[in-house]
Amino acid sequence: MEPRLYKFAKKYDLLEVMPAMCNPDFTGMELIHAKLIRKTTCSNGCRCDYTICGDQNPCAMEHPEYQDEQGYRRNR
Repeated sequence: MEPRLYKFAKKYDLLEVMPAMCNPDFTGMELIHAKLIRKTTCSNGCRCDYTICGDQNPCAMEHPEYQDEQGYRRNR
């Protein structure tokens, strides 16, 4: 099932704004000393798969973050 925001952006050809909607999730987690680990989102990989762990958890170090060619913050 596609999230409503993605369906709206897709319908009106606004997918280029989706990184601006998804990337703040990382910042929000950082503000509460957590680490968001996300390899895909619904708009760049057909599903939003994520894990949240403490920012000092070894799991956080095992998945380095990068920015993909579409501008999404993602993890390896």
